[in-house]
Amino acid sequence: MNDTNSEEAVATTEPESAGTTKPPAPKARKLAERTWWLPWLLGVAVLVVAVLVITGAFSGDGGSAAEQQMQSKRAELPTSTHTVVYEVNGAGTAPEIRYVVDGAATAEKVEKVALPWRKELRITVGPGVGIAQLLAANSEADQISCSVSIDGQVVNQGVSPGANSTVACSAVIRPTAK
Repeated sequence: MNDTNSEEAVATTEPESAGTTKPPAPKARKLAERTWWLPWLLGVAVLVVAVLVITGAFSGDGGSAAEQQMQSKRAELPTSTHTVVYEVNGAGTAPEIRYVVDGAATAEKVEKVALPWRKELRITVGPGVGIAQLLAANSEADQISCSVSIDGQVVNQGVSPGANSTVACSAVIRPTAK
């Protein structure tokens, strides 16, 4: 008997408007439901065009005109060649001397060098600045000193007292206009 009562209870809890129909959806909502993919398609198309424009895919010459323009601009920038002289002074032997040879990042090293020591280089810099840099160590001497000259003018000097010390000298080399 409990089973029939529960069926009646379920039947009475259903909404009474089950027999009525829903009003029709507005036309704008129907259109939006059918074309949900359209904004995604437009977004992808815009993205593809942006990538093609950025990479230069639409230029017919493959970017050669831009490359020629860059080369002509680069030729207008100043470059110059300078005489750089590195000097290390002290007594005895330096276990190691390191110095920049190209005005950028290439360094050379000499070992067990009798002091005083001197090295003259021709360095071309430009369009950016270059560097002249020297690092030297001494063993048992009382002190060690260094200097960097550019085009005959001493631009940096350093002294380090005591045995087993190191000294460094450096300078910025600016290109001069032609």
